[in-house]
Amino acid sequence: MRTALGYAFTVEWAVYVGGALFMELVWRPVQRHVPPGQTGVLCHTMGRRYRWLALACLGAIAATWAAWQEAGGPGAVSVARWSGLAAAWLALVALVVVMGLLVHPRSHDRLREGEDRAELRRRRLRSIRVMDALLRVELAVALVGALVAAWPHGAGPGPSL
Repeated sequence: MRTALGYAFTVEWAVYVGGALFMELVWRPVQRHVPPGQTGVLCHTMGRRYRWLALACLGAIAATWAAWQEAGGPGAVSVARWSGLAAAWLALVALVVVMGLLVHPRSHDRLREGEDRAELRRRRLRSIRVMDALLRVELAVALVGALVAAWPHGAGPGPSL
């Protein structure tokens, strides 16, 4: 059981990191070549799907970690490692929620009363720049979290957390 939970935990981190890598390395470059009218629809659809996939992965990571610890876990887990994983997980949850509920909807804002199209375009572009930065931060945090999660447990080469 411990081995299966460890495997599931690893796969869940891999899916999460893979999604973050896809958004940064595939989707962001591709959207520069999509006509503006289609970019909005594609970003809206992809953003919603990514948010739910990311939250599902983070939920599965937490549930698997708890079950793995209950089953005896990977062995001795130091406070530093547990704290690192918890901090990465909390940061990722916060980033996904902020991107999904605050930043992403702003990139699809509509024209407000008394606003000209140039101001709407500036607001949308500002939101897109913020989203780009947050996606890069998310990718960095996900990679660090995956590294902490995958670091060899107990004795062995390298520092043991």
